[in-house]
Order: sequence, then C-alpha cells, then structure tokens
Amino acid sequence: MRKSLAGTRIREARRKSGMTQKALAGAAGISASYLNLIEHNRRAVAGKVLLAIARALKLPVAALTDAVESALLGDLFEAAAHRGESTAETDRVDEMISRFPGWAGLLAGLYRQSRDQEAAIAALSDRLTHDPFLAESLHSMLSNITAIRSTSNILKTIDDIEPDQQSRFHNIIHEESRRLSDAAQALVTYFDHASEQSGSSATPEEELDRFLQYHNYVFPELDRGGAEDITTPETMLQNPESRALAKGYLGQYTKDAAQMPLAEFWRAAQDCGFHPSVLAQKFNTDLASIFRRLSHLKRAGIDAPDMGLIVVNAAGRAVLRRPLHDFALPRHGNACPRWPLFQAFAQPGRPITALLDLPGGQQFICLAIARDISGQDFGKLPEYQASMLFISTGHMDLIKNWLPATGPAQEIGISCRICPRADCSVRAEPQILATTPEIL
Repeated sequence: MRKSLAGTRIREARRKSGMTQKALAGAAGISASYLNLIEHNRRAVAGKVLLAIARALKLPVAALTDAVESALLGDLFEAAAHRGESTAETDRVDEMISRFPGWAGLLAGLYRQSRDQEAAIAALSDRLTHDPFLAESLHSMLSNITAIRSTSNILKTIDDIEPDQQSRFHNIIHEESRRLSDAAQALVTYFDHASEQSGSSATPEEELDRFLQYHNYVFPELDRGGAEDITTPETMLQNPESRALAKGYLGQYTKDAAQMPLAEFWRAAQDCGFHPSVLAQKFNTDLASIFRRLSHLKRAGIDAPDMGLIVVNAAGRAVLRRPLHDFALPRHGNACPRWPLFQAFAQPGRPITALLDLPGGQQFICLAIARDISGQDFGKLPEYQASMLFISTGHMDLIKNWLPATGPAQEIGISCRICPRADCSVRAEPQILATTPEIL
C-alpha cells in the first residue's frame, strides 16, 4: 500500500507558519517525538490528532489529508504520459505535490488547458468536416464566387456586348454579390453563436470535475433539503453545457438525498456493514444509486470509509468520476480495459465483485453493475451505463462480512499509456513512461 504523505504536508505547513515542532506539538496536545514520527510519515495521522494539528496551523483538515492529491496525481501522470518524450521524475511526483502544491497545481492546470484546447480544435475540425450547415454555406459561397468571376470575365474579355446584355450581367454580379455577403454574414453569426456557447476552452466535463472537487463531491445543503442552486465561483461553470451537467448532477444528488436521507443512510450503512444489496432493499432503490450515496458518504462529522466511483456510458466515456488517493481515474482517453466496469456491459443487471491489484501493489475491492437507464418501452433502444464502486482492502474489517469470494486478484492498470504491465494481452495503446510510477 502506498504510504501516506500527510506528514510531509504537516511539516511543510509548520515550517511555512514559522512554528517549531515543540510549539506545534504543544498546541496540538501531543508529544514532540510523536509529531516527529508523523512528519516523517512513520505514523498515520487522523481523527482528533489531525483535527488538533489543523487547528494549531489554522488550516482546514482537507489541506493536510491525502484527498487533496488525488486529482493532481492523475493530471500530472497524464501530463507525463501525454508528452511521450518527457523525462519527468514520475517516481517523485508525491514529493512535488506535498512540498510545492502551488507549482503542482499550476502544471496540472496548464496540462488541462492544453488538453482542453486540443479537444476544442478536434471538435472544430470535426465540425468543419461534418457540419451540414457549414458544408452548405461553403458550397453556396463557392458557387457565388464562381458566378461572379465568370460573369465579370465575360464583361472584361468581350467588347461588343449589347447594352441590355451588359445590364443583365451587371444584375447577375449584383445578385451573386448580395448572396455571397448574406452567406458570409450567416457564417459570422453562426461562429459568434458557437463561441458564446463554448464560453471557455475547458470542456464541460472538465468544468464539472472542478466544480465537484471544489465542493468535495458533497452538498450538505441538499442533504438538508435545500435548493439546488449551489454557490460556486463564477469562473467554474462558464458555459451552458457545464451548467447543464452540474444541474443534472445536483438534481440526481437531490433525489438521492430525498430517497436516502443522510443520517438514516449512515446508520443503516453502519448496521449492515456497508452492504450495497441490503441498503438497496432497505431504501427500495437500485445498486447504482447506492454506489453514488456510498461514494459521497465520507465528510466532516461522518467517519465513513473512503469509496471511489466511476460511471461510464456504453462508449466508455466517463459521465461521473470520484477518484481515490491511490486509485486515480483517467480524465482523458480510455481506462484500463481489464476493469470489471467494462465486463459489466456484457452482463447487464448482474452485480460483479472483484479483487483488483494495481501495478504498485495497492489492492481494491470493486463492485460493478451495468443497467439500462432509458426506461423499458417497446421499440425503444436500451441506453446502458455501468457504475463501479471501489474501496481499499485496508477497510476489509468493515466490509469483509458481506463480500462473496472474489477469487484471485485481477491485475489491472489505470490507463494503457501509463501502465507498466508489458505482457498485458488487452493493451490498447503502447506504454510511453520510462519509469514505473508508484501510484499505479
């Protein structure tokens, strides 16, 4: 299991504040020797001790926990993989994030911006190639230009044209010029509208990710029955597509909260050992809804195990991502084809349980299920989504009573581009990292 670096963050925060180990230990109510072990990542820190240290440093607990690294780790590894010639020291990325979170965030942000711009360019290229309006407009403009050029060439090369014919040719040039001007104006209006719709270079999914990370994936106001209008920085959801995705997420969260009230769900989860099937029966809902609620359970005041979640459509595109510290989820491109998430599509409605072994030695229990979200009706094609909930085997004491036999651990990766398993028979893309990052 990958070692927590919360201690490194505590040490950096203490030094930045100008406090000595003795002063911080005294303010937190622990011994200086114990704090020394924590700062060198030789002792785990959580609960009341972590809270006391955070208060002494005048920082939120989230600033010191491993959760802050999850998105950065995934982005930085993707950045290294994206640049095939990169010589980045991927084995020391943890140290960089812990010691220089600002620089790490800046690099990750630049990478995301670069990928977003590439996606925007690809989308524009597809639009230029396949958009029927653009194709028709360009064809019309070329026809107008050809007509104007042919008519003007006649007027230039033939001297003895009758006045009435000259007048007719002049009218042709005038009408074709007007049509050309109208077509050009229509194109300008079309692109102006498209620009207004796009808002920013970030993709809608990227903006939704940032929105959810900002709120740590939980919305206490919605859990209390409040409105779906969540306060968030204006720069976070800049275009209509992003706002539509966020509205859909909040709407689903509101329905889940109403059907599975937080306090009642937390008690029920504790009573049944976080058994998804038992919870689904108790709250009369489907497993995918239970997966969502379990992945959102951990928060201030609720010491639930940290569970990750990914939901994809039948094309393999992620529609919801909730990564964990040791289980990053690719933001761009395809995930590992060995994930049970994709196997679930072959058996819709059948729950799948598996023990997963990442290249770095981390192990996770995974639950996956695919379901038709279109609603059953004659003549209507099914629309499948697959959901995968995953939890570290470090929490086996909490979940061992309900897990069936999973068999031997299945060797997986995160994404083919950054997976070191050279002998994988289902690799979709060649591995382009020269070193084996610990996170994988």
